[in-house]
Amino acid sequence: MTISPPLVDTLSASSSTNAHSPLNLRQSLVLLVSAVVATVLILGITVLVIILIPGARENGLVVLGVTFPVHAALLLVVTHWGLRRAGIGWRTLGFTRPTLHILHLLWQIPVIFVALLTVQLLTFAVTGTPPVSEGGGIDALTTSAGPLVALAVFIGASLLTPLWEEAIFRGVIHGGLRRRFGCFLASLLSAAIFAAFHGVPILLPYMLTLGLALAFLREFHRTLWASVIMHVCLNSLVGSAVLISVLT
Repeated sequence: MTISPPLVDTLSASSSTNAHSPLNLRQSLVLLVSAVVATVLILGITVLVIILIPGARENGLVVLGVTFPVHAALLLVVTHWGLRRAGIGWRTLGFTRPTLHILHLLWQIPVIFVALLTVQLLTFAVTGTPPVSEGGGIDALTTSAGPLVALAVFIGASLLTPLWEEAIFRGVIHGGLRRRFGCFLASLLSAAIFAAFHGVPILLPYMLTLGLALAFLREFHRTLWASVIMHVCLNSLVGSAVLISVLT
């Protein structure tokens, strides 16, 4: 007599061998809409605080700096809620335990860094616009607002944001598109959505390249931890330099 494994275990095993999202279209939309609502809510509260609370306007950079990690933490909570509501966990979405295959990141991360730098320089050459980094606005914020805010923004940008962005963009969006369109088109579409989400026209080539690289890591390693590690390294590279300059 054969005993069938529990559904969650079956899905977990499946997620380790492919990059498909375990969420159906309705579940994905619920999670994505919830994330958008949470973002609008936190930004709306921040604006109201700056406008209505005495002294907050003069300390607007501090308020924005504190909001950054709060927003990232809220998006992680929303993602966890969406997954639990769908009856699955983070592992099922794609956060499976890495194998020794993850050591390929030792050459992949430097190659991706070089590719991103090349795209930035080419963008500068074509447009005549000085190269900017993804964290350009964050740099100005942390430099102006002091060490505690710089530390808060660093935690939000370098540690928390990569987790929720990879869960949503590579786990939910890329994984959902992968089920319908296959690897290549899913990677291209999810990278385009990722680039558009960041909303800075001059950064679109850079962000599109980064989105494609992160999608490649998701496919190559079959675990979202690979793209998270890459994302953390990239954000930390900029964030650490800024944090050190502020603290010293």
